[in-house]
Amino acid sequence: MASSQRYQRLDSVEKENDNHSAFEDVSHGLQSRRSYLQTVIIVILGITNLVFAALWLHTWNQRDYSPVSDCVRPQLIYSPATSAIRYEKKRLWRDIDGPNPFTGSPRPSLDQAWRDIIALSADELSRFNEGDSTIAFKDGSGYIAEMGMYHELHCVFLSVSHSVANINFTPKKRVRRYLHLDHYYPNMTDADRVREDTHIDHCLEYWRQSVMCRGDTTLGTFFWRDGVPTSRVYTDNECVDWHKLDHWARQRKVNMADYSQFAHEE
Repeated sequence: MASSQRYQRLDSVEKENDNHSAFEDVSHGLQSRRSYLQTVIIVILGITNLVFAALWLHTWNQRDYSPVSDCVRPQLIYSPATSAIRYEKKRLWRDIDGPNPFTGSPRPSLDQAWRDIIALSADELSRFNEGDSTIAFKDGSGYIAEMGMYHELHCVFLSVSHSVANINFTPKKRVRRYLHLDHYYPNMTDADRVREDTHIDHCLEYWRQSVMCRGDTTLGTFFWRDGVPTSRVYTDNECVDWHKLDHWARQRKVNMADYSQFAHEE
């Protein structure tokens, strides 16, 4: 009888051991599952952070203006040149008699001071496209286009080998040369004069639109001179870094006098 009770106790101990082992197995399984879920969550959070970081970097790289400039000039129309835009504070002089390489009597250095232009890729053209097309290069490498600033300069003074949007036109002198007709137009006919008068009118209208488009808010200050309010001959302006932008354009310049490089209409 005692022996039977002894065996019963041993059986009970074994059951307790089995139950304890089973509990440990379940507990270990729960801990493993919990660790697995934690690992999955950490991995998902890490991937999510990487995706957001990549999207942020992509968006930042697509920005064509600095944060300050975005507030001043939102990018409403695409241009590949916006990647070359940098702003700087620059003092512009408005005095009449001061030395200036772009003013004065006709001379080689003045003629040389005015020129240039650009080429577009197919992707850049598609991003800009407002429903219009442009001329393509025959080899399929891109298209031609003109930046507005060069059209404006063309209106001010068009040099003999002027290239607009990668187009070298025949000599047509505009406002700057119009002031010195005898020098630049020694053989001007009445028909030439009528054509130039018409183009000068066009240039003045284009400038009017450009001025009103930009709406320059730079403030000019005044001082007293002999009892009369007089404007100062300079203003501090927020300007595009011209050399950087012009350098960008020059890298894309092509000889537009060579029509053989362009795809012609069928």
